[in-house]
Amino acid sequence: MDNNTRYLNIIKKLNLQEENSISEALKKKGLYSASETFPLSAIHFELTYRCNAFCRHCYNNSGVGEDVVSPDNWIEFSNYLVSKGGVFECLLSGGEPFILGDKLFEIMDIFHEDGSIFMLMSNGSLITENIAERLKKYRYHWLQLSIDGPDEEYHDWFRNCKGLWKKAINAAKVLSKREIPLKIACCITPYNLEKTKLMFMLAKDLGASSIIVGEVSLSGRTNANRDFLLSDEQREKLWDLVGEAKASYGGSMLIKTSNKVKRGLEKHSENPRSCVVIRPNGDIRIDGMAPFVIGNILRDDFESVWNDKIDSCWQDERVRQFISGFNDDDRNFEYVNFYDKDIYLK
Repeated sequence: MDNNTRYLNIIKKLNLQEENSISEALKKKGLYSASETFPLSAIHFELTYRCNAFCRHCYNNSGVGEDVVSPDNWIEFSNYLVSKGGVFECLLSGGEPFILGDKLFEIMDIFHEDGSIFMLMSNGSLITENIAERLKKYRYHWLQLSIDGPDEEYHDWFRNCKGLWKKAINAAKVLSKREIPLKIACCITPYNLEKTKLMFMLAKDLGASSIIVGEVSLSGRTNANRDFLLSDEQREKLWDLVGEAKASYGGSMLIKTSNKVKRGLEKHSENPRSCVVIRPNGDIRIDGMAPFVIGNILRDDFESVWNDKIDSCWQDERVRQFISGFNDDDRNFEYVNFYDKDIYLK
C-alpha cells in the first residue's frame, strides 16, 4: 500500500477486533476512499473446495469439486493485488484453508508485509502447536474456529468427521495461549439449541475473545437437511439466550449473532466495493450469499472487472429479485445459494 509506514502506525493504535471502526478510522486519516479502486477495502479468498470434513449444513458445499486455482495461482494473484495497491482486510477460508500447508503462509506473508489485517476461518483440525506458533505474527480481526456443541458427539455428527471436536478444542487452546484473537462460531439447529448456554461457557473457558451464534442459512447442503432450520419459537428462544449471555458476560467476551442474509445483501448493495469473493475455480462472486459471478481471475484482469462491473452488478434485475425473494424467515426458496447454479452477469 502507498503510505504503508503511516498506515501501520495508525493501526497500531487501534483495537483490531473492533472490525467496524477500522475503515472509518482510515477514511478520517485519508488512507481509504470507496471511490478509489485500490487499496481494496476487503477481499475474500475461498482457497480450496477441499475439506477434511463434510458438514451436513455446509453453506458453500465444500468437499465437492476440484480446485482450478492452484496455490501458485493464489500467490500470483496476491502479488498482483499488492502491486496494484493492496487490500486492507483479507478473509481466508475454504473448504479448509490449512490443507494448503506452507502455501497458506506464503499467501499470508504477501498481504502481511503490505499491512493487511486477516480474518481466517477453519475447522481447527490441522492447527497444531507449531502451526499456532507460525500464526501469531499476523494482524487479525479474528481467527474463527467452528465448534457446534460442548461435547464431541453432536459436533462430530454435524460436521460428519469423527474426532474433529477434540482437534478443534485443542486448536482453540493453542491459539488462545498465544493471544491470537479467537472467535468461536456455533451454528444453532433444533438439535443443539438446548446446549447454547453451555457453548457460551465453553467458549469462555477456551479463552475466546468472541463467540458468534446463529441459525443455519438455507444455502448449500442445508437444502437437503431443512430440519436444521429453526422455527419461529426456536428462534425466539435463541435470541433470549443471546440476550441473557450478553448481560452475563459483559465485556469479558463479545457475544455476536450472525447477520440476516437479506439485510447483509442489502447493505452490500449499498456499498458494492466493500468486499468480493474469489472462488476455488477463479470466479469473482459478488457475495458469498448471492449466486452471481462477474468474471474470473484466471481469464480476466481483476482491476478491469472491478472498475467495469462491481458498482453496476448490484443493480442487475436478477440480483435485485434474488434479494427481494427472501421471506420473513430470511429464506429464499425460489433460488437456493450454492445449490442452484451460479448466474454469470455480463
